[in-house]
Amino acid sequence: MMSVHCPDMSVSAKTRRIEVRISDEERLLGEAAAAAVGVSLSEFVRQAARGRAEEVLRERGRVVLEDEAARGFLAALDAEAPPPEAMRELFAREVPWAT
Repeated sequence: MMSVHCPDMSVSAKTRRIEVRISDEERLLGEAAAAAVGVSLSEFVRQAARGRAEEVLRERGRVVLEDEAARGFLAALDAEAPPPEAMRELFAREVPWAT
């Protein structure tokens, strides 16, 4: 499983700025939600963006398969693969220290 570590943004200095164009309706909705949880609109949007980003990255690091596909996948992982042609050629060469 892929893992992404992000330092706790609540203790790091917030020095970067982004600008987003939103509709009046989106702004009113955001302001109401921010007020409901007692934070500024900026903090609310920052927390929401971070939460969604973490969710997306978690989802992309996990693969869900049906039983039959999972069995096939695990069998392919367990199967011994033949070495690549280049590796076979390399090992077939005579080495100077062996003569």
